Amino acid sequence: MNRLLTSMALLLGAPLILSAQARWISQEHDFGAFSEDLGSVEAKFLLVNEADRPIRILEAQATCGCTVPYFTKDNIAPGDTASLTVTYLANGRPGKFSKNIYVKTSDAPSVRRTLTISGTVIGASATIRSRYPVDGGKIKLQTSTAGFGEVKRGKFKTVFISLYNQSPDSLKPELSDLPRYVQAQITPEVIAPGQQGQIALTLNSHEVPEWGITNADFTFRAAHGEDPVKMDLFTIIVEDFSRMTPGQIQNAPAAIVKPAKIDLGEISEPQTVEFTVTNEGKSPLIVRRLQVVDPVVTSAKISSEKIKPGKKATIKATIDPSLAENDFINARLSLITNDPNEPLNVVRITAEIKR
Repeated sequence: MNRLLTSMALLLGAPLILSAQARWISQEHDFGAFSEDLGSVEAKFLLVNEADRPIRILEAQATCGCTVPYFTKDNIAPGDTASLTVTYLANGRPGKFSKNIYVKTSDAPSVRRTLTISGTVIGASATIRSRYPVDGGKIKLQTSTAGFGEVKRGKFKTVFISLYNQSPDSLKPELSDLPRYVQAQITPEVIAPGQQGQIALTLNSHEVPEWGITNADFTFRAAHGEDPVKMDLFTIIVEDFSRMTPGQIQNAPAAIVKPAKIDLGEISEPQTVEFTVTNEGKSPLIVRRLQVVDPVVTSAKISSEKIKPGKKATIKATIDPSLAENDFINARLSLITNDPNEPLNVVRITAEIKR
């Protein structure tokens, strides 16, 4: 029949178009979820020759180096079956994948047919540790800290934490104990074996109660009933001066804190020190927060949180050397004000511990 069609086409001057006679029994293979420790996996695609003459596979090209097709160029007799083997190299490739192999056969060399392999690689422990170092039980995390950095009061900011399900089960992770100023969403809601996910944490600076550095803890669980994992977040809330006019800046307050450092020398007993805050600007200086993060500073107070132009206030701080972790103290106090030119003033208290 094919010879008859060929002869008729030539006599009539029509272009010769023959339909493909190679039939793939299946053009897709799903490996499902498997461990990276296997190293590689193989799939076989079967080709049936439905032509009345021998045919052969001409070429097979993969879309990346991780997918390797193998076949013989031997003739396939009419009615016979041949196979094309595709190897997927899983080492160092955790997660879902889908790869195409483009094949041409001699019955229709201008036709490119597509074979597809897909699956999910469950990463080996060594690979996952390098990318997701935080152990969240069945789910591994990129980090246990949500760092928002500096956020202007009145703004929103979102940070992301990547997740990886290293277990053979589909899991629905949970978050709890979040502060009221943070909203969270986990996508996808259910994470399949070997699949990646993401936590999106959005901070509403309107709701953060304090200026400056704010820390909080929250809880992660890989699924309901799984062991809790402690996580933390931090942000630095600063004032937004971007809308102030040149005239407002010129008439703004100006905070001058002296001295910038007090060295107590050798101490063995608690000591109290004083700093002076002077408003050298043209409008009232508002103290947003006096913050201390070093545990050796047992108390720190300012005499007034509103300082008129030309006036002063006093900061008193007490140092307890018995709370020091080593033989040297280098404590810092942060003063946050409405001074647009220098909203953060940092002073230091240093000392050596006398044993």
